[in-house]
Formats: sequence, C-alpha cells, structure tokens
Amino acid sequence: MGMRKQSLELAKDRPLASLGLHALLTSPLTSVKVVVTPDDPREWIAAAEGMADFAVSSVSPSLSIVSCAESTRGMSYSIKQGVLDIIRDEPAADAVLIALADQPFISAAMIAELIHYWTRRPELDFVATAMRDTRKNEVVLTPPAILSRSMFADLLNLKGDAGARQLFRSLNFKGEGLVAANEQALFDVDTPADLEWAKKYFSGQNCSAR
Repeated sequence: MGMRKQSLELAKDRPLASLGLHALLTSPLTSVKVVVTPDDPREWIAAAEGMADFAVSSVSPSLSIVSCAESTRGMSYSIKQGVLDIIRDEPAADAVLIALADQPFISAAMIAELIHYWTRRPELDFVATAMRDTRKNEVVLTPPAILSRSMFADLLNLKGDAGARQLFRSLNFKGEGLVAANEQALFDVDTPADLEWAKKYFSGQNCSAR
C-alpha cells in the first residue's frame, strides 16, 4: 500500500493490526512475539492490550516485542527473527504459530481450533488454515498456521518475501488444512480498496465476498 498498514484504523481507536493481535492474546497460546520495524510507533499494540474484554491473567499469553531492522526487505526476515527469538527464549518450544498483521478478522477460536487439532495429530509437521480459491478452483493453505519444530530449520532458510505458504507446498512435510468456517475472517488488507472493504465489514455492513 506504500504505507505502514498496522496503524491504519478500521474505526476510531481500532488500528487494523490490533484486532488480530487481540485474537492472539485471548487465545490458548503460551506466548506471543510481535515482530516490528525499529521505528514502528507501536500504538496498535497498546490498543490490542487495551480492548475492553482483555485482561492480563495467569493464563494469558506473555507478550514481547521483537525489533527486526530487515523486515522491510521481505516477510522471510520477520519470520526468521521471530523464530530465532523463540528458540533463544523458549528452547523447548515444539511449535510456532505464524499469523499476519494484515489479517484483522482472525479470531481466538480459530487459533484454539488449530492448536487443538495439532495436539491430537503429533505426526503432522504443520496445521494451516484452508480457504477455497474459487477463481482457480483449488484449496489454498494460509496463516494462521502452526509449524512444528521439524520445520524450524526451513523457516530459518526462507529468502526474500517468501513466507510459510512456500513450505506448505513442500513434499518434505506432512500437514493438513482446516477449512475456515468464515473465509472472510482470512481477508488480508493489501490495497486501499481492501482497507475500505475492511472498514465496512468491521462496522457490520453487508459486504460481498472479496
């Protein structure tokens, strides 16, 4: 979009990225790492923590901010920095969940479903969210997604703007996709037109699928 998306507001005091972060902070995750550029103003992070139905408790995920100077060079740099910090701080971690800042409508329930499925299928390398691409008549695997320790090395070897989706297509890993009950929850904001659609959807207006 040619601008920082995280702080763009869908409504007053509701920055775009705060909604997805709020979903993570109210999910069964044990910790959340937010990867940002060094100059990110971070008010959207405070907005997520300040939402009315969020209260820090003993079962709330811990939140830490990870600065990545190279994040503007491509998604792989943010992913690698986040994974490296997890390995350093939580060396016993057996999986990570990757979520995108520009998916404002993901929910804590979606995250909980992914975690529940993955814990029941330890033989899987990943569990991703699945959505139907009607234009290509195929199912696409996308974040939010859980990737097990068996994929950490490949995550650290991603290049440029490549993300986790590249690994979902690899024959080296076994995974499954859970079809989202509401595919509009996977909507990501990439253009000004997307932002206007997201504002209408957030306000409760009837919107045609995009």
